[in-house]
Amino acid sequence: MSVQAMRPRHRVVFLAVAVLGATGLVVPSAEATGLSDELTAVAGFHDLVRLEADASGPDVEHLQAALAAAGFFHSAITGTYDRETATAVLALHKYLRLPRTSTFNALDWIRLELLPETTGIPDRWYEPDRVEVDVTRQVMFIIRDGAITGILPVSTAGNYTYDSPRSGQRVSAHTPHGDFDLMWRQWGWNCDRVTGWCVYNYWAFTPFYGIHGYREVPNYPASHGCTRVNTWDSDWLDSQLFIGMPVHVWDDPPEIAPAPPPPVHRTA
Repeated sequence: MSVQAMRPRHRVVFLAVAVLGATGLVVPSAEATGLSDELTAVAGFHDLVRLEADASGPDVEHLQAALAAAGFFHSAITGTYDRETATAVLALHKYLRLPRTSTFNALDWIRLELLPETTGIPDRWYEPDRVEVDVTRQVMFIIRDGAITGILPVSTAGNYTYDSPRSGQRVSAHTPHGDFDLMWRQWGWNCDRVTGWCVYNYWAFTPFYGIHGYREVPNYPASHGCTRVNTWDSDWLDSQLFIGMPVHVWDDPPEIAPAPPPPVHRTA
């Protein structure tokens, strides 16, 4: 991706980029590249800027555009560091296994520019359209026509026990793992008459669990079993999901056998 140079603000030391090693990224040292110890240009950025809630201006516009190009942001580019921007940054941090914060740190510009080619999801070559829910990282991948169109922050089951208003018993909050298909859906807000719980744009992948928007999507597993997404991400999913679409839920990515080689056509 390409983002225009940032406005002069705070500078960072180039050698500090070594922290990217924690995400699996390899960045050459200043000696190896011939650069000075002061970072003056990285992938088009003259300076790296730390951004957080209530920030606004061209820096935030550049951030929103970069997050959108990488699949983390699906809202309007406004130049305001709003809740949509904050949760997209959270998704980036979850994806890279960084501390789960919504503050975009100065070095995150480099992390975003140098996203690893390996996504950590299975290569299901036989399913060009699918949903992958990575419970460990608490992110959901949307794949259409073989390409990732979205990486969303989610909250799956908290693995606690609670008193079920429906059954009157103590039950465990657990998100079913395995291979499913989207079975049916509901539009807008729907509230359960028994429990009083309300969900938004519900997509069922089992008779009792699904993907839905919710007012609270913390950065850790907290649901009763469904996969929660933010309401604005749920609106975007309307253009991505369809009944019958495969859904895969896992803690660790399963190993998928590679595609068979194409047949060899012999001529006489």
